[in-house]
Amino acid sequence: MSREQKTIFQNIDWMLTGLFLVLILLGWLNIYAAVYNEEHNNIFDISQKYGKQTLFIGGAILIAVIILIIDANFFTAFPFPIYIVCVLTLIAVIFFGTEISGSKSWFRFGEFGLQPAEFGKFAVALALAKYMSAMNTRVERLQTKAIAFFIILFPAALIVLQKEAGTALVYIAFIFVLFREGFSGNFLLGGF
Repeated sequence: MSREQKTIFQNIDWMLTGLFLVLILLGWLNIYAAVYNEEHNNIFDISQKYGKQTLFIGGAILIAVIILIIDANFFTAFPFPIYIVCVLTLIAVIFFGTEISGSKSWFRFGEFGLQPAEFGKFAVALALAKYMSAMNTRVERLQTKAIAFFIILFPAALIVLQKEAGTALVYIAFIFVLFREGFSGNFLLGGF
C-alpha cells in the first residue's frame, strides 16, 4: 500500500465501524424476516424490499468510501455552494417531485426515489459549522443569531411546504449545536 492509501484508512475507528456494519446486517436480516416471501426467497432479489435494501447498503458504503477519499478541505471550502444546491433541490422537489402518501418530497427514478431533505441535513450542518467558525462571528450579536437560524429554518420551511413535517422537525436538533456554541439556554428551550 502506498503512503496515501494508508492515510485514508488509518484513522478509522474499526471497532465502531464493525459494530455499525453488524447493526446494518441485523437490520437487513430483520427486513428479510419481516417481509419474507416464499416465491422470492433470495435475499438479493431486488424486486423485494430486502433486495432493494442490499442496493442501499452498497450505495451507502460506496458513498462512505468516496467521502474518505475526498480531501477534508473540500468540505470546508464549499459548504455554502453545497447548501445552495441542496436548497435549490428542495425548491425543485416542490414543483417537480412525486407525491407519495400526501407528501411531495421525492424525486422518482423508476423504482427508486431520492429525498433531497436527507441531503439537506448534511448541507445545513456544513453551512452552519462554516458560519459559526468564521473569525468575525460573535454569538452575542443579533445578526449572528438571525443568520444561524436562517441557515437552519429556511430548508426546514421548504420541507414543511412539501408536507413532510416529521423530517423538518429533525432540523430543530441543530438548536443543540447553537446552544453548544454559546447561544442562550432559552433557544434550547425554544427548540423543545
